[in-house]
Amino acid sequence: MKLLIVGSVAIDSIETPWGGAPRVLGGSATYAALAARLWVPTAMVAVVGSDFPEAYRRQLARSGLNGSGLVRLPGRTFRWKGRYDVNLQPKTLLLDLGVFTSFDPQLSPSLRRVQAAFLGNIHPSLQWRVLKQLDSPRLTACDSRDDWILNNRREFLALLKQMDLSFLNDHEARLLTGVHGLVKATRALARMGPKVAIVKKGEHGVLAASHDAFFSLPGYPLAHVVDPTGAGDAFAGTCMGILARQPRLNWGSLCRAVERACVVAAVTIEAFGPAKLCRLTRADVSRRTRAFQAMSRPLAL
Repeated sequence: MKLLIVGSVAIDSIETPWGGAPRVLGGSATYAALAARLWVPTAMVAVVGSDFPEAYRRQLARSGLNGSGLVRLPGRTFRWKGRYDVNLQPKTLLLDLGVFTSFDPQLSPSLRRVQAAFLGNIHPSLQWRVLKQLDSPRLTACDSRDDWILNNRREFLALLKQMDLSFLNDHEARLLTGVHGLVKATRALARMGPKVAIVKKGEHGVLAASHDAFFSLPGYPLAHVVDPTGAGDAFAGTCMGILARQPRLNWGSLCRAVERACVVAAVTIEAFGPAKLCRLTRADVSRRTRAFQAMSRPLAL
């Protein structure tokens, strides 16, 4: 197994101005792992309740994921219900953590030996717990959320110093650094410890910075958005899947991974839940990447 994804598996109910979908498969680990598995053998570690539909478990297995770390506990699966406005800003209508409050990630001997690990936006103490169980991964990355940044800042900053990559959205980057301008905030993040700081800007693209390099890419243009849930997780999963194939982290491979991650994130939001992500192939990503490159580069005069 090359890549480990640790995070949440959930049941989401989503409302948008253009429609809705009740009780779809969701969770940060779900989206990240489904994206990553296109490039490398991927295992996920998460917890679900006794009410988790068997159809969803089969869906994950059909996608080729190693589900040995998906633990079922008595109780309810983590559930989220949200409504997006026309500006794609979410409002939480229901948050029921269920068995996720008891999540205690324990890695099997084979999962401890993975070459790469992505620690999704779980509590920093859980991220640390996973990191300490890993033998000697050559690539590590983490995500977070505003709750952890506000309430567990010291613990998260210590974790950042151990990471090769960090994936935060624009709001989280500003919150953690105290810097409003995103270019400066991205560079400030890179000085906080990770080798590369990546800041996701939604439809406006992405910024990436190391100690001595900077990269900016626009978002993949879409005429119609269906459901933005999970796009950031799919983005991170794609980057990790591609980079886990490389013998070492270098700037060129990182930029190419970010480009394909923008494509996969765009595909994800074209349907409710991970429906399109489950059917996506590497050939699809390559085709869309070529179209993205054509749109991003000016024609010769």
